[in-house]
Amino acid sequence: MSLLSKVGRKSLRTRLLLALLYALLLAGAVAMLYPLGLMLAGSTQSVADLHENRLVPRFLVSDEALWQKHLEALFNESLDALNIAFRTDYPAFNAIPLPPPGAAPHAEWLPAYRRFLADTPLPPTSITLGHYWAPQAGAFPAALRAFRRHLRAEYGTLDALNAALRTDFDAWYNVFVQPPAYLFPHALPHATPLADALDAYKPLAPDWQKTLLSPEGFYIKLYLKPRYGRDIATYNAAHHTTHPSWDTVTLPPTCPDPAASPEEAADWQDFTTRALNPLWLTGGAGVPPATSSNQPTANSSLVTRHSSLTTPDLQFRAWLLLHPNAPPSAIATAPLPQFAHHADLFRQHIPELRREFLLRNYRTVLDYLLFHGRGILNTVIYCILAVLVALLVNPLAAYAISRGNLRHSTQILFFLMLTMAFPHMVTQIPVFLLLREFGLLNTFAALILPGAASGYSIFLLKGFFDSLPRDLYESAQLDGAGEWTLFWHITMRLSTPILSVIALQAFTLAYANFMYALLICQSPKMWTLMVWLYQLQQRTGPGVVQASLILAALPTLLVFLACQRVLLRGIVVPIEK
Repeated sequence: MSLLSKVGRKSLRTRLLLALLYALLLAGAVAMLYPLGLMLAGSTQSVADLHENRLVPRFLVSDEALWQKHLEALFNESLDALNIAFRTDYPAFNAIPLPPPGAAPHAEWLPAYRRFLADTPLPPTSITLGHYWAPQAGAFPAALRAFRRHLRAEYGTLDALNAALRTDFDAWYNVFVQPPAYLFPHALPHATPLADALDAYKPLAPDWQKTLLSPEGFYIKLYLKPRYGRDIATYNAAHHTTHPSWDTVTLPPTCPDPAASPEEAADWQDFTTRALNPLWLTGGAGVPPATSSNQPTANSSLVTRHSSLTTPDLQFRAWLLLHPNAPPSAIATAPLPQFAHHADLFRQHIPELRREFLLRNYRTVLDYLLFHGRGILNTVIYCILAVLVALLVNPLAAYAISRGNLRHSTQILFFLMLTMAFPHMVTQIPVFLLLREFGLLNTFAALILPGAASGYSIFLLKGFFDSLPRDLYESAQLDGAGEWTLFWHITMRLSTPILSVIALQAFTLAYANFMYALLICQSPKMWTLMVWLYQLQQRTGPGVVQASLILAALPTLLVFLACQRVLLRGIVVPIEK
């Protein structure tokens, strides 16, 4: 029956009061849901949008924000790699605007560049695989997941992969090789069989995940500009040149004539000798081509005036000379139009990229849990055993105190309640020592037995059992029912609501158990889900951490929803009676 009658609801004062109550309830709901919304939005974050606090991630509604996240993933979170490839000086990924269609820098070279890529078989050492590595975000990007699927399809099992590639991975989650930086002297091709497998996979990756290495961009961005500054006038003054901008500065294929330009010759010689990987050098006196049996090393004796470079920049210009569609003076300084190329590819894959960044962190957590250890299975077994034991031990103890007419039942109940006065951290060390003496460490028994009986649960059950009608027990005894029949068919059947509370409590404690589970079961084979998630959170960024927390909360929510009807029935039915 409603507290307010239909006539009373027509009053303005009553309506205002109801509106106030609904407003307060709505404000409370928003106050509860707002942090959850922020966490859901944060679970999709990467480094590019890490400091945004929005209920709706910006990349879901803004193509420019999505473009910035894509560039961050395309260059594996390396801003230097982006500025080298694009020949730019952007200070951050979120400072890179999305150019309008056809208005990207050097877009006039894009059709020729696409034909060059189709006509020219470039070696894997000229290709960088993007969306492969996220060292700061800690996620598993699309290319890394695809590379692992490729290896799984090729080798079948992890043992076969380890045998073939001479690796020792203990889980598919750990299958990873850092992409070699072939611009730098320390990166050698054919360093390991796994690196060779990655190089062989690069041509198979989709175009929007690949960029070309640019030794010329490396020369300008990380060699010339740190020496002469970003102002082209300083470079012109030092080299007696008249370049209008850095866009017209190139890396010559051979050493410039020292008599004509000693400064340029010195820069070229020093760069190719000390900074650039020798695999880009071919020919010349004593300079062998880079092969698997003759790996290059940084050695000044290999670089002479007769050495020459073979780079994607130079190959593109050579292709343009064979397919002229511009004056030779323009071709001589034509850059790789990678900025325009990837801006165009980005627009073709916007839905796919938006889906990737929305789910990437969640896929990382699921890949980690599904292919790393037995965390899910251990947690399922642990929770089931914890619930079954709690529903057996605690009701038996409470039934004995409630029905047994024990002489000191009050003192026994008080003693059981005293166990709640000591935090779990205080009892963990004695429990650990006791279990070690019994040889139970790293077993499910060690997880279950110390928490099998709960003073709080016994107290609740005892109070509920006391409220059950005694006439029902007396009638059953007159019909010949034994004590087990009284317990199982009467007490337990009438106690479904409170048993649901006990089961939910036991499940929650077991599922969320971290410190005790890590202390008692130190073997990774016995780690539960929370221990594995803790290990994951130590090596990932905030976005993956928040995604892991959301996924970890789902089982508890589902169990609560499953028990909700029983709990409400236990509250409503007694009131109605």
